[in-house]
Amino acid sequence: MSTIFFEITKLFKKIPMKYEIKKDKAQVTLTIEVEPKEILQHKKKACEDFSNEMKIAGFRPGKAPMQIVEQHVDKNHILGHTYEIAVQYAYAEAVIKEKLQIVSHPKIVMKSDTTKDYSEGGDANGENFKFEAEVAVMPEVKMKDYKSIKVEKEEPKVEEKEIEDTIGEMQKYFTTWADTDRAVQKGDRVELDFEGFEPDEKDEKGERKAIPNTASKNHPVIVGENSLVPGFEDNLIGMKKEETKEFELKFPKDYHKKDFQEKKVVFKVTVRRIEEGTKPEVTEELVEKITGKKLTVAEFKDDIKGNIRAHKEEEAKQTRENKFLEELLKTVDVEVPEALLDEEIHFMIDDLKHDMEHQGIPFDKYIEQAKLTHDDLHKKYAPEAEKRIKLRMGITKVIELEKIEVTDDEIKAEIAKLIEYYPEDQKKKIKKDLEGKEETARMKNKMLLKKFFEKMLG
Repeated sequence: MSTIFFEITKLFKKIPMKYEIKKDKAQVTLTIEVEPKEILQHKKKACEDFSNEMKIAGFRPGKAPMQIVEQHVDKNHILGHTYEIAVQYAYAEAVIKEKLQIVSHPKIVMKSDTTKDYSEGGDANGENFKFEAEVAVMPEVKMKDYKSIKVEKEEPKVEEKEIEDTIGEMQKYFTTWADTDRAVQKGDRVELDFEGFEPDEKDEKGERKAIPNTASKNHPVIVGENSLVPGFEDNLIGMKKEETKEFELKFPKDYHKKDFQEKKVVFKVTVRRIEEGTKPEVTEELVEKITGKKLTVAEFKDDIKGNIRAHKEEEAKQTRENKFLEELLKTVDVEVPEALLDEEIHFMIDDLKHDMEHQGIPFDKYIEQAKLTHDDLHKKYAPEAEKRIKLRMGITKVIELEKIEVTDDEIKAEIAKLIEYYPEDQKKKIKKDLEGKEETARMKNKMLLKKFFEKMLG
C-alpha cells in the first residue's frame, strides 16, 4: 500500500474521483465512486500485469495490448484484478486528501457488481463503480494532569552478604572434587541412573509402565542447585553409593513441557558416584584467575560491589519507569477503536502461537488441552490489548505535548557510536544496515522513549 500512496499523487490531476466521508468518533466510512475512465486505466494496468506473467506470441512480456490480453485471460480474472487495483488507488487517494491518520487495515465492502465491466460508460444503468471502506483512525487523546505524576527515585544498597554470595558462585568454577564413601549431602556432586514411571499403569509384563524420555545414565548433578524437578534432589540426601531408591514427585503446573505439567511420576534412582567439593580460598592468585587482572582481594570486592550496584540501579530505573507508566495510564482518556483492538489481540495471539511452537507444542493442541476457543482467547487478551494501546497513545501524546524530538544529527551520532564496537572490515556493512529505513525508525523510537523518561522522571 505504501508504494500506492506515493504513486497515487501522480493521478490526482488526471483522474476525477467522488467520495463521501462519515466520521463516528474514531471510525471513518468512505463511500467512493470510481468513474469509467479511471476504471479503464486500472484495467489496462491489470492487463499489463497479466501480460508480464504470461507468454503471448509476437509480444514481449508486459507489451501485449489490452485487447490481446483479453483474448487469453478469463474476463472475471481481469475484472477481479482491475477492481482490486481500483480500490487500492481510490482508497489511498481519499485517505491522503482527507489527511486521515489510519491505525488499522480497511474493511472493504463492494457496493457494485464486480462481474460487470465499468470501464466503458459504467454499468447498464450508467452508474460508477462503488465501494465502501471502513477504517479506524487515530482517536482524540486527552491527558488528565499527567505532569503531577511523581515517582520517587530509590537509591539501591549493596549488602555484604550479596558480595560474599557472588564470590561464592565464582569459587564454584574452581572447586576441586574428590570421591567420598559417605552419604550424599547438600553441595555434593553425584552421578545418577534414573528413570520415570507411571504411578498407576502397568506394561505388558505387569511391571510399572516407563515414561518415554525420562531415563538417564551417569547423569551429573550438584545436589542443592535444583537443576532437576523440584523435590528430586532433596530425595538424594542421605543416599549412599550404589543405593537405589524410589519416590513419587508431582511436576509443577508451570513446567516447560506441557505434557508434564502437574503430572505425577515415580522415579527410580541409583547413585553411582558421590564427590565432595572443596572451594579454593579467595587469594590474589584466585582473583587473577577469575578476572584476568592483578587486583588485591579488597579491590576485587569493590569491583563486585560496583557491578552489583550498577545492576540494581538498572533494575530500580526500570521499576521506576514501569511505575510511572502505570500512573500515566490512569491519565489517558481515549476511546480505543475496535479495529485497532482486534489487531492488537491478533498480534498477542500470534505471539502466543509462536511461543508454543517454539516449545514444540502445536497451537491447536495447546488450545484443546487448555479447553479454550479462539473467542475465549480474544476475550482473555482484550483487557491487556486495550491497556497496551492506551499506553502507547498516551506516550505518543505526551511526546507531542512536551515537544520531545530526535534530530537526524542525533541519529547519525548514535549510528557512529554503535559502529565503533565492530571490527574495521565490518563497519561499512553495519553502517549501511543501521541506516536502513526500518532500523532508523526503530532507533528513533528507542531514542524518543529514552528522552521521554528523562524529561518526565528527571
